[in-house]
Amino acid sequence: MDFFVLTNLFPIILFFGELFGDLTFILKIFVLMAIFSYVMNHVGKGALGIFIFALISWLVIFDYFAIFGSIYILHILLTMGLISVIIDFMFITPGPAPKAPGMGEPVGSGKDFTTRLGGPPLLR
Repeated sequence: MDFFVLTNLFPIILFFGELFGDLTFILKIFVLMAIFSYVMNHVGKGALGIFIFALISWLVIFDYFAIFGSIYILHILLTMGLISVIIDFMFITPGPAPKAPGMGEPVGSGKDFTTRLGGPPLLR
């Protein structure tokens, strides 16, 4: 019985290992696109920009991905969470409270104010 459980559990463990590797590869592609966009917009598309892009990409993608990958995931989660809160406040919350009956309108402009007083001061 134990051998049967272990032999059926082994492919499941391998599946999650491969899935994690695929997700890491996809995350590296997104990080690479973010680096490319940032460097090309701030430095330019010349030789210096390509050199800086290659250097930063090598350091972030291959050497220090354990650090930068986790920072990038936290940054994306924070950004998406913050954006969802802003969307909730801006679009999902109800509008202003309805007016109580009998309340007058506020003064909209100088023209409205002069008509309420009965005309301009020189003509009164």
